[in-house]
Formats: sequence, C-alpha cells, structure tokens
Amino acid sequence: MSAIGDLLTQLESADPDSAPFFVRQLLQQEGLVDLRGAEALRAARALSIFAGPQQLPIAGELAGRAHTADVPGAGSLFAECADKVALMSGRPQRFGTVVLEHQGDLVMAPLDGVADDEMRQSFGLPSIDVMRRNVTGQNRLRARERYETEGLPVGQRFCRIWSEPSAEEVRRGLEEFPNGAWSDGNDLTLACRSDAAGIIPGPVFELPMWNVEDVSGAQTDLWCVQIRVDRLDEAVFGYGFWSLDNNGMPIGGRGPVDNRYRGKLAPKEMPSHEDDGLEGVLSTHEFTSTALRENRRIKVYLPPDHQLHSQLPVVYSTDGNMIEPYIRRIDAAISSGFIQPLLIVAPHAAPMDHTGNERALEYLPGFDDQRFDRHQRFFVDEISQWAENEFSASTDREFRAIFGCSDGAGHALATGSMHRNRYGHCIAYSTGMPPSEQMRWDPEGAPFVHLCAGTLEQGFHQATEAWAAWLHFHSSPHHFTERVCGHDLIQWIEEFPQAIARAWGSPNTEN
Repeated sequence: MSAIGDLLTQLESADPDSAPFFVRQLLQQEGLVDLRGAEALRAARALSIFAGPQQLPIAGELAGRAHTADVPGAGSLFAECADKVALMSGRPQRFGTVVLEHQGDLVMAPLDGVADDEMRQSFGLPSIDVMRRNVTGQNRLRARERYETEGLPVGQRFCRIWSEPSAEEVRRGLEEFPNGAWSDGNDLTLACRSDAAGIIPGPVFELPMWNVEDVSGAQTDLWCVQIRVDRLDEAVFGYGFWSLDNNGMPIGGRGPVDNRYRGKLAPKEMPSHEDDGLEGVLSTHEFTSTALRENRRIKVYLPPDHQLHSQLPVVYSTDGNMIEPYIRRIDAAISSGFIQPLLIVAPHAAPMDHTGNERALEYLPGFDDQRFDRHQRFFVDEISQWAENEFSASTDREFRAIFGCSDGAGHALATGSMHRNRYGHCIAYSTGMPPSEQMRWDPEGAPFVHLCAGTLEQGFHQATEAWAAWLHFHSSPHHFTERVCGHDLIQWIEEFPQAIARAWGSPNTEN
C-alpha cells in the first residue's frame, strides 16, 4: 500500500481528535495532486469530511479528476465542493447541493441559475425540481410534527407549522381576511393568490410559501404559509407577498410591504398625518460638507408656528432619505399634544446597494476609520452648527438627541458615547452592534439611552438586549422596550414619539 493509501486508511477510521493529524500528513504528500481515478475520489471524500473548509478546493479538484475518469459518485462530490466554495466566497451555488437550516426549516442556498438539469444529470444529480420537492417534503413532515406539538422549539420565537389546510379552507380564509392574514391563538396563517413560480412573505417571515393543491392533487393559484409565533396577540408587523423566480430569488429584489398585522393585545397604533397634510414643514437642503468632501442632502422638519429665534429641542437623525414615515407620526404627536414641538435634522445616508454598503462604513466604527471619522465631523460638528444658525436648534445638551435604527442605531450609540457632552439623549432601535468590552462607557455624564427591539429580529434583538444589560450593569440611565416585531419600520416609527415624550415630556406635563 502507498503512503497516501495508508494515510487514507488511517484517516477514514480516525476519531475526531486524531483526524487533524492525518489530514496534515496527507496534505504534505507530494503525490496527492497527481492522484487519478478511484484513489482521487477516495482522497477527495476524506478531505471533504475530515479537513476544514479551506481544503474544499483541493477536494473539489480531486473529485473533478475522478469524475473525468467516470468514477461513480465523483461528479456529485465535485458539485458539492464547488457549491460550498462558491457560498463561502459570497457567491450563489451552482448545482443546488447545499441546504441550510433557518428557524427549523430546510432552505436551499441561493442558486446562480447557470447549471440546467442536463448539466446536473451529467454530474449524477437529480433535477432541480426533484431536489426542491425533497426539501419541501422534509419541511412538511417537520412542520406537521410541530403543529401537533404544543409550543415552540427551544430557543425559537417562531417556527413553521402545517395543519394541511385544504384549498377550500384557504379560499374561505381569504374571503374573510382579504389582506391574507388570520390567526388562531399563536398560530398565524398568511395566504395569497398568485401565478408566480413561488411566493415568500417578507420581510419578517421569509419562509417560502407552499402551493395549496386541490382535491385532485393539481396545483392552484393559492399559496400559504403557517407560522407559530410567541406572543402573537402582541405582535405588530408589516408584510408583503413577494414573487420568486425559478431560482427561488425575489423578482426585482425585495418587494413592497403593503399590509400590516396587529394583534389584539398589541400597542395601540400611533396617529399619523399624510405627507400633504403635515401641520409642520419638511424640507430638503443641499449641504456642502468640508468633512465629507461632497454635497449631502439633509431633511429638516420644522414644527407648526416655528419661530426662528426660539430655541427648540432637536433630534439629529440618520437616514434622512427614509425619514418621511417618522415625520408623519411626529407631526401628529405634536398636533395632539402628546409631545412638545421639536426640530428634526436628518442628513441622507451614503448609498447602500449592490456595489457595497457605504452607509455602514460611515455609520459604524471599526470598518473604515477615515470615512467614519469624516462622517463624525460632518454629523457632530458641521450640521449641528448649521442647524443652530439656520433654524435655532437648541444648543443645550439636555435638549439635543441623536437617533438611528439598525446600523443607524449603532451610529447613535457610538456617537452618543464619543460625544456625550453634545447629546443628552441617544435613541437607538434594533442595533446589530453589541457593546464591546473595549468601549469606554462611563455612566457619569452619559446620555439617557432609549432602546427598542423586536423579538422576531433575532440578532438585532440579541444585540439590543445586550446593550440594555450592559447599561444596567454600568448603572447608566436607559429604557428598553421589547416589542413582538421583526426588523420592521412599524415598531421604529411608533416608538420614536414615545422616546421623545420620555425625553422631553409634553406641553401638558413637566419635563
């Protein structure tokens, strides 16, 4: 037996502790790259099982040689290695061999659409439809078992269930609930009609919907997903039904979120004004920034009867290009007397598209220090001085707040910590950036931190909850609101006026 063959024999019978030793020995063999046929497949299989992901390209190359030599099973192993390498490098898989798990559901990782069924067959793989049916079949079994079991799997706030609704049941549900959402206790049903290849309900529950067949087993235009949600009666979330292409990807990207679900025990909906019915004024300004070395648009909200020389509380907000839904609630809250008049100054974010996330580079420390520092000078120094001169924004720390959601919340927390002398309040919703042991957070003179996150947004909830614990540990003033929501605009726009009222009171109460 050759040295490589001997190492493979030992590796194939090795325990987890000794396997890395034999892998290192195998990779040091000069003859490894020259293996052909069955021995190449044997080595490829051993490396794909026992070696780390960094060795997948070698395993794939060996499997490819074995496939060229018509060794049975080599083509499918090559496809599996190729798919894993593609996904690790941030690209979609080609063949569809990699299936991931999401909230207890099996989900085929994204496909690039290059490989057709003829190519899959040449590598010993079934058609994509067969592969998808296999995944769906396993998910149906899992979902049916969960439906028949009370509660949720440990550690999950929601999961797919399946009561096997008939087409007639779904039709009756849509007649009674035209927006396509109804519930029974904690069990939620979302349904719609569509001729698309597939449907996904976004943005909170991105689990593929299943086609509901008629009594003869033929497909219909009915699509349905059933989800068990912890504390569903308290939930508020937006949803839309997004069409999928043949590769399982949303057509044209994420679709509109036209519908809203509100449980019977959920927080009462905050009043809102229409864009053309604002009592205050929302305007857009072109600002020439020395720090950013470019022009940046800034949205400014002035309350009703704003007087130029009467200083008002001011919120400096991120993401001014998406500020309109917040302004509708703030304008209504001022009109109703829920909060006192204030200014909102909200510069637009840098682009976030397929070319990269420049927004995150400006908002979050640790990615691009120079760009972050330039944005800090722009946000903290330039626009505050401009707002004070042009709109009489308050210069009093206690009446200045910084606000952001998601990455904008990370920006608010970092900026509020670094410039605590400037901001008395930090409003940070659904941050994905947990606190760091390296961050200096002295409760003496720290801003009051207003936190909010939804139980259905996983990592963002965990990071925000970690901030609440961190601030509690440091005896730093804060307030944490937990809602049954996803990473969803609705909770942020409804909680924003609540934070303002908490910070500065209303015309009928003392601060």
